[in-house]
Amino acid sequence: MCIPSALLMASVDDRPSDDRPSIPALHPPRPSPWRLLRQSPTLFLARLLYPYRATAAAPLISSSSSSSSPASASSISVVCISDTHNTQPPVPDGDLLLHAGNLTVRGTLAELRAQVAWLASLPHPHKVVIAGNHDLCLDAAFLARSPPPPEDDGAPLPDWAGAGITYLDGAAATLTLRGGRTLTVYGSPLTPAFGRWAFQHHHHHRHPASAWPGGPATPGVDVLLTHGPPRGLLDGDGRGCPLLRREVARARPRLLVCGHVHAGRGVATLRHDRFQAAHDEVEQEGGGAARGSRCCWSGGLSSGTWGGHL
Repeated sequence: MCIPSALLMASVDDRPSDDRPSIPALHPPRPSPWRLLRQSPTLFLARLLYPYRATAAAPLISSSSSSSSPASASSISVVCISDTHNTQPPVPDGDLLLHAGNLTVRGTLAELRAQVAWLASLPHPHKVVIAGNHDLCLDAAFLARSPPPPEDDGAPLPDWAGAGITYLDGAAATLTLRGGRTLTVYGSPLTPAFGRWAFQHHHHHRHPASAWPGGPATPGVDVLLTHGPPRGLLDGDGRGCPLLRREVARARPRLLVCGHVHAGRGVATLRHDRFQAAHDEVEQEGGGAARGSRCCWSGGLSSGTWGGHL
């Protein structure tokens, strides 16, 4: 399944006096269908037909919003949220809570500590978090280019482990959950460069040697947790990362969870058949993608909360 996310449109020209990124509108206007058709007729038709593709008769991962039968006693309940931006929305209970980044708005330590305290108060026995482009105080490379505000200078980062949270930045963690089941989660905050934000990369997918800089995730990983979506998978009309799409096909996770593009939130099943390969080739502008994840989730703000069973 795949749930889409929401992209924050940061304006390069609209900057506050301290030269730190400005806060964009959370729901920028989307281009009209006529404009999209004129921009690329082939891509427009591919995206128009994609929702009507054949999907598996029974989903490999059941969504609590669509499954009519209760989960089995051995199943693991996974709750996915993203782009909370200082808010503290109601969160369903479950065995594992995943947060796909953008906990904060301006990326200050005070904002981050408040979000960590909120996450620590939730009852989920396992919690995995990655950063997003708004979480400036977590990106050492960004802070080297743009010094933190005076109140953050020299202040320590939150104690993730002490809060009962696994924080991932280009790394994997294997969790032992209820019933002794293990689940490997790989997390990366990277998104393609847009404006001057945190955790961004400048790798170009048309270069033959380019690989997704957030990985590589180990093949066989169960959950791939990224801030931004892959190209063509619930990414709000092509705002996702082509290099990440290749990585999804290579790593083949059972569940893909992402955020960032608010307009793309949703859930979908991904089958890697000939139809999918042809669609990927159009999305990748000539680059193909084969077998990938069984399920992808992406969302933004509290409306992106999703629960499912593995």
